[in-house]
Order: sequence, then C-alpha cells, then structure tokens
Amino acid sequence: MKKNIILAYGLSLLMLTGCSNLDENVYSDIDMNNFFKTESELVANAGRAYTKLQAYNQEQSLWTLLIQTSDECAVPAHGGSWYSNRRYQELQTNKIPAANKLVKKGWNFLFNGIAACNEIIYETQLSSVEIPGKDKLISEMKVLRAFFYYEAMANWGNVPFSIDYTDTSYPVQKDRKFIYDFILTEINDNIGNLDAKPTSGNYGRLTQDAARCLLAKMYLNAATWFGQSSAAYDKAEQVCLQIINGHNYSIENDYSTNFAINNEVSKENIFVIPYDNVYTSSWDTGLITYVLTLDGKSSKYYNIGDAWDGFICEPDFYQKYASNDTRKDQSWLIGGEKYGFTYKPVFDESKYYNSNGGRADDEGARCIKWPYQTDGTLTGGDASQNNDFAIFRYADVVLMYEEALLRQKKSPVIIDALTKIRTRANQEPYTTSTLTLEELYNERGRELAWEGWRHEDMIRFGTYLKQYWAHPDQSSETFRNLFPIPADVLNSNPNLVPNPGY
Repeated sequence: MKKNIILAYGLSLLMLTGCSNLDENVYSDIDMNNFFKTESELVANAGRAYTKLQAYNQEQSLWTLLIQTSDECAVPAHGGSWYSNRRYQELQTNKIPAANKLVKKGWNFLFNGIAACNEIIYETQLSSVEIPGKDKLISEMKVLRAFFYYEAMANWGNVPFSIDYTDTSYPVQKDRKFIYDFILTEINDNIGNLDAKPTSGNYGRLTQDAARCLLAKMYLNAATWFGQSSAAYDKAEQVCLQIINGHNYSIENDYSTNFAINNEVSKENIFVIPYDNVYTSSWDTGLITYVLTLDGKSSKYYNIGDAWDGFICEPDFYQKYASNDTRKDQSWLIGGEKYGFTYKPVFDESKYYNSNGGRADDEGARCIKWPYQTDGTLTGGDASQNNDFAIFRYADVVLMYEEALLRQKKSPVIIDALTKIRTRANQEPYTTSTLTLEELYNERGRELAWEGWRHEDMIRFGTYLKQYWAHPDQSSETFRNLFPIPADVLNSNPNLVPNPGY
C-alpha cells in the first residue's frame, strides 16, 4: 500500500537510531558527511518530522482540542466518568483556564513538530553531501514547519518563534501578523521545490497542492485576523483555482472512500497522516477514534476490544443534516434493529457536566466516519486503525473556492465538483440562488465533520462566540477566539505574556 512508503521512512529511522546495545553508534554523533550519503537516508531522517503528525488524533492532542471547542463534538460526563477534572466542560463552554490539560497537549503537539523540523533542516543543510532531492526535503520541512506555525498562529495568536536549531535561548514572542507573513514567505519560497503531482512515492508527504491548501486557509482567514478582505479573498480564489485546474484530484463517487480502512486509494485526499495497525500501533502514534467514541454494545458489534464511551456527535450538530443526507449514516451511528441497540442522538445538555451525574448509556450518536476493522485487531488504545487521516481534502478546496467567491460578492460558480459533493450525499445541487454563505457554512460542517476545521470555520463565520448547546453566549468576550497560552509554558519562558483576557 502507498501509505507504507512514508511509514517505512519512520521505521528505517528507528532502525538507524534506536539502540539497545550501548556500544552501537549514535547517529547524532556521526559527522553528517558520513551519514547523509543517499536520498533514502535523507528521507528517513526527515521522516521524524512527519511522524510527529501521528499524535494529532490522540485523545489529548490538537485534534481533540479543536473538535471539542467547536459545535461538532461533545464529551458530557457519563456516570461520573469523563468528568476529567472539568477539562472537557471547560472546552465546550469555552471557559478555558491556562491550566487546561488539553490546551497544553495541543500546544505541545505543535511546538514539538516545529522543533523536529528545525533540527532536520539544520542537519540537512549542514551536510556537504549533494544528494538528489536534498533541496526538496529541506523545502518539505520548511512547509511542514509552516503548517505547525499556522495552527499555532490560528489558535493562539502571538506565539514564541524560533527557526534556529542551535539557538538555546528562550524564544521571543512574535505577533500573529509576523507569523502570518513568515508562513507566506516560507510557502512561496519553497513551493516550487515540492512535487507537482501526487504519486505513490510522495504519499503522506507535502506536495505543491498541499502547500496551496495551506495558502488558501491563510487568505480566507486574513479578514478575521487582520481586517484584510477583497485582496486576500481574491488570492484564496486563485490558489483554489490552481488546485482545481491542475486536475490532480477529483471528488470520489462515494463519500466513504475518503475515510475507508484502506483509503490510500482516494483521489480526493491531498495530504494525509498515514496510520497502520502494525507500524503506528501505539497510544502516541495510532488512530484510535474507535476507542474514544464506541461503548460496550457498539464495540462488541464491530468485534472490537476496549472502548471508552466518550466522544459523541453534539446533538445540535446532528440535526444539521437532512434526513436523507447519506453522510449522516456514513458518519454517525445511532444503532437500530440490525445492531441490536439504539442511541438517542438528541438530548438535553443541562445536567451533563458534573462530577457525579452525566448522560445515560444510550445517549449520543457515535462516530463511524473512519470505519473500523472487524477482524479483532482493534483491541484498545495500543491498537491503531488502518485508516489514514486527511488533513487536506479536495472537497474542502472546492468549498473554499466557493466561499472566496461569495465573500467577494461575486456570483457563485457552481462547478461540477460542488454538484458532485451534493449529489453523492443524496442532496439537491446548489444553484446561484441557494448557495449562500450561511448555507455554505452548514455544508462545510456536514462535509468536513471531525476533520479539524470546524473550530476555525466557526470563528471565521462569526458563530463561535454565540450560544449553542452547552456553549453560552460570549459575544462580548472576543478574547475567547484565542486559546490561553498554557500556564506551564508561560512560567517557563520569561519572554511570553498571556493572551489578553486570560
């Protein structure tokens, strides 16, 4: 399978650097000119940065922080479990202290990734050996670092900045505009070195279209962050058009192809985190959605071991789907006769955040968007699913393109890809009169549920601080559009100041 190419990079790196014998060579102590002699060695070293992405989908990492602070996912207390010292309640009510554990874990995910990129860029540049693909690997690491910085800037605003691996001083805090400009420069300076076409050899690695996806995100959010409008929206439109007109990707006939157990065949997924039941089977590196959302009844149905009965579809979000929208049943499990159990997808939020109460066993639709192996290999938190996780997907590009047009007050261009997104979900195609910003916002939610972009979308569309489900109206508290910088981070770096309001 294509995914094994990038997974093998990380595995080969472990074989090169791991040592149980104290007499073995430590490769970090070997002269670079004696190590980076082949492109495969270079790529194996770069694999360390890509493998940092694999922690994204853990229970305590950036993905959880983003979906829990949006309106798409909830973790109500459950008979006293999942109360977790209020950390999920704090996220879902958006009353988040700097000591919240998930805020710290999300932050650590990003800055661990940045540190890995800094180290690999330094090591690769230090080597005097000229290897085919060396410039491309450096550019990949710079664009990957830009992705990590993008998420940091988008969610925390002003963040510590360092791109020098040899600098051991405390990083200086830079404002969001500085980070934004840095990311734009990094992408534009390096995109030409990236592969122009997706191939089996670059699966799971950054390509030019993946970099363009990041640019589109930047330009679409610029108005929210800095007050920029028409010029940035026009740039978003043009970047999306480059991807669309490149014809490297297409909308799949079946929505589920993009999330299937062996979804490396998807023609829609642009940049993925590869997961595998063998190569990434651990708590820190696997995809464990099944552990987080299923309970005893549903895990038994799927022949799955340990499941924690925590993450559910937020009830209000579940109702955003039309009854005949096929994405509803492809994404959410409510049971039925063939399953032998039934869940209530909609219930009242008023009593579900306390230490000794909680929702009932049958409350909450469970996530099945990334289908589960039923061969008995999913045994708990140390066993990963085989599904790869798409960070950038072509459907998102199509929806961003339409949004860029609408925000410029241009008449929407109903391209064939948009029509297919609708018809494959058994929904009526949009017309120029039915495709409004509000409807596009709702469609983004249905299409991209739990893919990590809803939190950002809610801020951009102005709904994040409004009342929904357990989230109170916070319209006057705009500082809550940013997460607090973790307390431990503030205490350890004298150059940092808290985000205003926290």
